[in-house]
Amino acid sequence: MVLRVEEILLLFVVCVFVAAWLFIQRQKRYISEQDIKYSRKLKDTQGKLGAYIADIDNLIVMLVGIHEFGMTATGIISKEELTQSVIDSACKLIKSDSGSLMLLNHETDELTIAASRGLPEEVVLTTRLRLGEGVAGRVSQTGKAIFVEDIETDARFMRTNGTHYSSKSFISVPLRVKNRIIGVLNVNSPEKQRIFEERDVRLLTILADQAAITLENIELYDNLQNFYLEMVQTLARAIDAKDSYTHEHADRARRYARLIGKKLMLPEAMIRHIEYAALMHDIGKIGIDETILHKAGKLTPEEREIIRKHPAIGNRIIAPVAFLSPVAPMVLYHQEWFNGQGYPEGLVGEEIPLGARIVAVIDAYDAITSDRPYRKALSKQIAIEELNKGAGSQFDGKVVAAFLDILSEEEEAKKKRADEELTRASNS
Repeated sequence: MVLRVEEILLLFVVCVFVAAWLFIQRQKRYISEQDIKYSRKLKDTQGKLGAYIADIDNLIVMLVGIHEFGMTATGIISKEELTQSVIDSACKLIKSDSGSLMLLNHETDELTIAASRGLPEEVVLTTRLRLGEGVAGRVSQTGKAIFVEDIETDARFMRTNGTHYSSKSFISVPLRVKNRIIGVLNVNSPEKQRIFEERDVRLLTILADQAAITLENIELYDNLQNFYLEMVQTLARAIDAKDSYTHEHADRARRYARLIGKKLMLPEAMIRHIEYAALMHDIGKIGIDETILHKAGKLTPEEREIIRKHPAIGNRIIAPVAFLSPVAPMVLYHQEWFNGQGYPEGLVGEEIPLGARIVAVIDAYDAITSDRPYRKALSKQIAIEELNKGAGSQFDGKVVAAFLDILSEEEEAKKKRADEELTRASNS
């Protein structure tokens, strides 16, 4: 059968239409597949971007925290607390449970672990690396970060006592202050199969740089504190030398101040200030005539009034020193009575700074048990009776109770030592 021209054309149009429809369907499927593919890629990218942003946010929070340590390092934060915070922050940032912060001793050129997380105690206590030794030693020597892909097989990694590590990957970055290396931050990979990325190195480097600056600031601050403490001790001993009955009084007062502060569970910074107050509470006596301080007989009303000026003199001496400004009120008010009958202002109860109330108890006890120009030292028992008698009137009752607990503990420890020595002597 011969097809007519019209039928041939119709068949051709149908074929073209079918071909076009098939092409369009194929393109739709291709576009749909591409959409799905790119959608997945976009979701993956968004997920990675979200994780990266979260890491950056975490890093910012950690850096702000470490920066605040550096800006407010007034004894509230110690070097030990800061180093532990840094390694905790590093592990949190990389989502790891194992790492260490090593500090370099520039006298011995040795790295030791100052803080760690997830490491055996034996490793922490025994690890010593010289410059150039092991991965951390090379990082401290070159100032360049090192990435170890497999701890177990890398010859540069110093393994201690055959210790095995749950992770394989390891990264070490220097703690740098200008061109000087002060330590190394090491973090293990959180998973056995995970390999660190470049961003991990960058994040840890930023953290390490800020940590290094803060550690350096705390080191400088500690040195300044030590200088001031030496100055305070020198002044306190000058008072001891001027007023003969107070021989070693300042050192005893300082020791008891710390023990009472611990007993009352006070913050470390406050305990330190109370220590300084205990050392310096009589510094105002440097402005009192020695004939009055050493007078064996009863003081005249005028002489007593001069003696009563020593807290105010002490306050004027130390208040201008910014470092000692929290100590000044403790010195000024250490002769106040809890019932308001003391001097110089007749403060009552909680109006008196706690440090001043602590110093008052210590000072009274030491005065009773020390030789005075007008009498010999009295017994500890008499001193304890006087403190109990004055609790709630002259002294803060809770401070007296804490101090008497300390004296009792000291007496028990002394008795125990004596018994042990007696036992050793009888066995020899």
